[in-house]
Amino acid sequence: MPPQDFQKRVVAYIESEYNSGFPLKSLELPPQGMSSSVFFITLSNGIDCAVKYGTNAMKDVPALELITKKQIDIPVPALIASFIFEDVPVIILKRINFPLLESVPVGEMPLYVPSMVKNLKELHKIQSEIPGLLAHKKDGETWKGIMLSIFDGGDMDWNEVAARKSLDGGLVLASVTKIKKKIGDTVFDLKEYSLLHTDFNQRNLFVNPESHEISGIVDWEDAMFGDPIYDFARVRMYLWHFNFSEAAIHDYYDLMNFSADQKKLEDLYWLSRVIQYLAWYSEELTEFNVARIKLHQEYLRNYSWG
Repeated sequence: MPPQDFQKRVVAYIESEYNSGFPLKSLELPPQGMSSSVFFITLSNGIDCAVKYGTNAMKDVPALELITKKQIDIPVPALIASFIFEDVPVIILKRINFPLLESVPVGEMPLYVPSMVKNLKELHKIQSEIPGLLAHKKDGETWKGIMLSIFDGGDMDWNEVAARKSLDGGLVLASVTKIKKKIGDTVFDLKEYSLLHTDFNQRNLFVNPESHEISGIVDWEDAMFGDPIYDFARVRMYLWHFNFSEAAIHDYYDLMNFSADQKKLEDLYWLSRVIQYLAWYSEELTEFNVARIKLHQEYLRNYSWG
């Protein structure tokens, strides 16, 4: 079924159920053929909305509701409605009318790092005694077990990943074996677990180019309770992918002021993500993904596991 056919039926439903019987003022559908799961509407009261639909759309809701309930001061989109339409989860969010961080010139990207850090630290004030996915917690989970599940077949089949023609299969499987040992040997001394976004990157962050502040944080479907340093390891990947200057990287680590033990954990989480992203980049061999695969595999070839 073409995405636009479904979108138009959802729009008609929103008009009848959520727009006081008035027609929408405007509608932006993705171009014909796009498989995007987001489109934009303007309600008759003038509110611009983003409509997100798909299997995982409803997974955003627990995090957005918890952040609002806890009155955490970070810029998340207001949740207007959530419902199931034709067996498909749908959520309506207030649209964030700022550019994405990925649209910022690379030379200006370091200007947003302090705001990234500030927002993550604010988010991490929400804590739990139990780790795990916010949308689907499992009894008896441990943080070490969650980290190991990425590589022990619980989350993906690494033999299948290694068999992909775009990857150096031997390197992938050797790296998976070594990271599992490294995780197994690590002591995670956590008494409480913070709420994590887990994918704090340039495609999920909207920014204000005038203030250099983060103006919107989206895509909360993988939010979980865990070690806050895990979120910051994703920021490190952002610095790496966009080849930040040594001065910018030095400024970031001055800002973080990690202890020696915290830096070891950041290194571990960072390395786990370097491996994990190979599985995602190799799903679709765009020019961008091929370049990322080359970067990640070269890093692993030269990494000293000690």
